[in-house]
Amino acid sequence: MASLKVRGLVISAKQHKEQDRLIRILTSDQGVLLACAPGAGKLGSRHALSAQPGTLSDFNLNFSRGFYYLSESELTEPFRGLYEDIERLTCAAHILEIASDLCVSQEISSAVYPYAVCALHALSGSKRKPTLVVSAFEWKMMDLAGYSADLSGCSCGRADADERYAFSMSGCRLYCLRPGCLSSSGDYRVVSRGTVEALRYIQSSENTRLFSFTVNDEILDEMVDLTRRYLCEHLEKKYCKMDLLASSEDFLKI
Repeated sequence: MASLKVRGLVISAKQHKEQDRLIRILTSDQGVLLACAPGAGKLGSRHALSAQPGTLSDFNLNFSRGFYYLSESELTEPFRGLYEDIERLTCAAHILEIASDLCVSQEISSAVYPYAVCALHALSGSKRKPTLVVSAFEWKMMDLAGYSADLSGCSCGRADADERYAFSMSGCRLYCLRPGCLSSSGDYRVVSRGTVEALRYIQSSENTRLFSFTVNDEILDEMVDLTRRYLCEHLEKKYCKMDLLASSEDFLKI
């Protein structure tokens, strides 16, 4: 029976039989591993905490009959701050869903892993606005997945000093707002220079530096609208978890 020791982030879990859980573990060098956590659904189980989505753990895995089974697990980072705030927990679930969808190969899994871990640290630490962490993660994931946008500026070369731009969703690039250029932009969103600078920063940042910036509320609103739509269009999926937060806010206003 082959064995494997890995540190990984649990990105999803589902019930298997009565008390077991099937978990997907995102690792830095082994891609995404599917493993059975025996008894993890039982209160007090030795695997109960380490098999929870959004936790980072060290795993000893045994491979048998085409499947991995947890023999030992040790929780290394529970990200406790996520469970103290429903907004942060929802944001974490959204991030894990994106990671789960993107990590279809070992190469992209290795690229996504450090950003997913850093994003959960940023959310758990409660020092960053949750929506800013999510927006930065979404934009960086598009960059890693091969959907990088051209943020160098309009091809006319006259927009260097402009305060607002048109970001073309179909062209994945910036245009200036001059009529001649705008006519070629197709479906676009008007964004401020501050938003463009923030998106450029995200594209050029690595790991922990990705979440070490702040923006004002106006720029954040523009970012959230743009990065979510860009993500959904390119991955051809409607991500709905963040909509739950907006729904709950509307309910509380009633």
